[in-house]
Amino acid sequence: MVDRMERISAYLDGEMSAEDAARLEAEAAADPELAAEIEAAGALDDEIGLAFDALLDAPLPPALAATVSATTTPGTRVEPATPTVPAATPMGEDPAPAPDVARAEPGVPGQAAVQGQGDALPETPAMGAIPPGGAAPREELPPPVFTPANLDRRPIFSASIAAVLALLMVGAGAGALLTRVFAPGTELADGHATRGWMDEIADYHRVYARQVRHLAEVPASEQDHIEAWLGKETGVPFSVPDLTASGFTFQGARLLVAGGKPVAQLLYTDAGGQVMALCVLAREGEATPEFTPRSFDGVEMVRWLAPGAAWVAVGEPGMDLDAVARAAAQEV
Repeated sequence: MVDRMERISAYLDGEMSAEDAARLEAEAAADPELAAEIEAAGALDDEIGLAFDALLDAPLPPALAATVSATTTPGTRVEPATPTVPAATPMGEDPAPAPDVARAEPGVPGQAAVQGQGDALPETPAMGAIPPGGAAPREELPPPVFTPANLDRRPIFSASIAAVLALLMVGAGAGALLTRVFAPGTELADGHATRGWMDEIADYHRVYARQVRHLAEVPASEQDHIEAWLGKETGVPFSVPDLTASGFTFQGARLLVAGGKPVAQLLYTDAGGQVMALCVLAREGEATPEFTPRSFDGVEMVRWLAPGAAWVAVGEPGMDLDAVARAAAQEV
């Protein structure tokens, strides 16, 4: 089965067929949470695009601008060197003779004269435009045209870097980055996307599942207080489910924050001491019949939607969380 977020990724990237896109849009129209996930995923792509647009418009750093300008200074040429002094002589050997350097006669471009010879070179028949007794005149080339470095002040190197990063991040924005599940109403702050609420709950579970003495913030003996307190804080009235028949004993509760919203965490343990939790936060929308399994780096979850609330059962691999979730849904 194709992962839900993979479908959203393909939809946003334009890689989905028209039939599949229409099917996903119809599902989103009937599932407010799915619609919110698509909207949040699209917002992430837009946010990343804006960030790299700003990078392309950034000015070139002064030090880099000076370096680029120096390499394109008009009139800078590299000419081959002509030896005019003897080469270095190894110790104990006779000095090397001085090089025979030809000297050009004044006024005659290319005309060679050897020092110590009094007579001019013998004339040779003129061939083409070559004057008798001399070499061809140097061809006068037009002066080179130089373009000022960084004329429009746009970052030469930043553009290439940004393009590569944009391909890695924006192209993967609806794929790898969007494998996290976004909660309804997830907001973008300071140019960064908030993590999905289920992903954050998985992090909480990794920490609290290791606790023994401090597993719960409020113990199970205060169940009435837990229901009143967390129901008020989350805006979701509920009753603590009795999951004894499923093999879990209620131990107490905590108040968490995930996806920018208060989350009630009801903590249970099985006969082996393994921790399972039921978490709930407020949402808009009606109930749906699906129980959706998810996995977050070794933390297993099953999510279901109740009227005005999203619930998730969180536990360890090997737990029958689907059965636990279905039993809890009948009591909450």
